[in-house]
Amino acid sequence: MEKISLVVKKKDCMGCHACEVACKQEHGLGVGPRLVRVIEDSPDFTPVYCHHCPNAPCKAACPVDAIYRNDRGIVLIDKQRCIGCKDCMEACPV
Repeated sequence: MEKISLVVKKKDCMGCHACEVACKQEHGLGVGPRLVRVIEDSPDFTPVYCHHCPNAPCKAACPVDAIYRNDRGIVLIDKQRCIGCKDCMEACPV
């Protein structure tokens, strides 16, 4: 599988959340955690991306071990195991 990079310039972000939707579709994620999120910083919007931390706090925070690192070092979420508790989002340093 080819790695796809998503880059959105903050000045171009209008808060439509399309990057969140595209990322969820690309990674097959359902309701719950996101690898990309848009933070509203009135009147601006800031896209924030998963940094695939070497010692990912989200992985440690997941109560059902739904977060894992693939052989390329990418932090991913197993949608079959994820219960949508959002503990990973709380633990995320970004």
